[in-house]
Amino acid sequence: MTRLRRRVGVVAVLATFMAGCSGGGDGQDETVKGGVLSVGVTAELGRLESLNPMASNLLGSWLARQMVYPALVQLDGASLRPAWAQSWEASADGRVYTFRLRDGSWSDGTPLTAEDAVWTATTELKYKDGAAGLVAFALAGVESVAAPDPRTFVVTYTKPVAPGALTALAYFSVLPKHIWEPHAGNDGKDLATFHPEDQLPLVSGGPYTVTEFDPDGTTIFEPNPKYYGDKPQVDAVGVQVFQNAEGMVQALKTGALAWGYSDGATIAKSVEGTPGLSVKRTPGRAVALLNINSNPDKPDHPELKNVRVREAMSLAIDRAELIEVALNGFGQPGRSLLVPAQAGWIPEAIAADPFDPARANAILDELGYRRGTDGIRVTGTGAPMRYELVVWEISRVVEILQKNLKDVGIDLQPKLTEEYTATVTAPDGKYLDFDLAFSYWEFLDPDPNVSLNIYTCGSWGSVNFAGYCDQNYDTLHTQQQATVDETQRHAQVGQMQQLLLRDARATLPLYHADGVHVVGTGWAGIEPQRYGADLWTGAHRVKG
Repeated sequence: MTRLRRRVGVVAVLATFMAGCSGGGDGQDETVKGGVLSVGVTAELGRLESLNPMASNLLGSWLARQMVYPALVQLDGASLRPAWAQSWEASADGRVYTFRLRDGSWSDGTPLTAEDAVWTATTELKYKDGAAGLVAFALAGVESVAAPDPRTFVVTYTKPVAPGALTALAYFSVLPKHIWEPHAGNDGKDLATFHPEDQLPLVSGGPYTVTEFDPDGTTIFEPNPKYYGDKPQVDAVGVQVFQNAEGMVQALKTGALAWGYSDGATIAKSVEGTPGLSVKRTPGRAVALLNINSNPDKPDHPELKNVRVREAMSLAIDRAELIEVALNGFGQPGRSLLVPAQAGWIPEAIAADPFDPARANAILDELGYRRGTDGIRVTGTGAPMRYELVVWEISRVVEILQKNLKDVGIDLQPKLTEEYTATVTAPDGKYLDFDLAFSYWEFLDPDPNVSLNIYTCGSWGSVNFAGYCDQNYDTLHTQQQATVDETQRHAQVGQMQQLLLRDARATLPLYHADGVHVVGTGWAGIEPQRYGADLWTGAHRVKG
């Protein structure tokens, strides 16, 4: 039987089974073992391009790696939980962490040992600027790794690391050395082109293995009998890719889908009131930002460097309207670069700016920027307050920003580009051209370190979309990485946000998208705030 025919048969079973078991449960009823957990993602966000973590950064890849590759630790919200490592301990200086591993094996019977973790980590660190560029962030600050014995894995950092910062290791997927090592040639370049999905069933160390793979259809995950942890409570997981949100909505409404994982805000609005479906909301991991060029050497529009002009712009923005239009109401006003899932790191003093166009107009009046005959304000040199806004698409968000700022006499002109980073950093990483830039980030790690790194001087020319560079900010960023005392580290992280968001206002937080998932009420144990194997072993049907 061909692979395509087998896949179509499995998809038909998924649809038939789900139609028969959707709805009825409230999460408190009797557990029913078995069945198929059908999970939907849209192609734009979740296409399962590959089972190679080094080859894909889309949502589908992140779902898959939780099910098939061991991780030392996993997350329940912002809390660290054991996974393959059943315990860990830190050295007195906070630089060395020793992980005690569970006994286990890969799905093909090969022993799963600390040597697999050493090979994976060493390889990713070696090629972090090449083939491993998409995954090496999980090992940021790691100096070396070692395996004193098969059940012990030791990580040594270049500087002391706070225990809370170990959350990044939840995204470190351990690969089977005996499968991957032959593909590490060509100076590591072959790693990114290796397609483990070409040889199924996949050699897995997680709770499931892959028996059918289709990047644009349905990929089937079946339980791995050799998994070291809690066994899955379902017969299979099917991750189905939909070309648009409308297709996913119909599948949810008919009961052919148990869990709408992506495009939650759009889907939740569309299925509102549908029997048998519930909406789960979790603290969001996303932030939309309006970046303002903060390079002091930018030759034009010197008024944009004035923090009071930036404050006026922020006060002119109707964040409630942005949330309603962009997120169907499933969001929060932009408060910080950090997201709601990292809220414990945001000082109370850092609050979302109110919508106050009267105050915005008053500030601009006080600064002497009068309106011209067309309603657009002019500076002391007679130059209009007309600025380019770099975007990758013309969306309703852009239109609202244009309207809001025009109401206070500022004209935004969208500059559409497919070369976003090059346009923002032009010329040659010097940030001399752009005025403003819209950006959108999703942060998986509840620890703030990676998020805050975006606006360091070291991120110039890449992900720093404001051209912001402040030595005090950088010093604090370095210090907080090495601060073990949590109270002191919280203070340092708070100071960084004060510098970026209040003293400089280099970026204006617009809104935070909630985590929104639509789930059939015939299912329980689906806890979207989790990241790791337990998210996928805990899901189960319930008898209504």
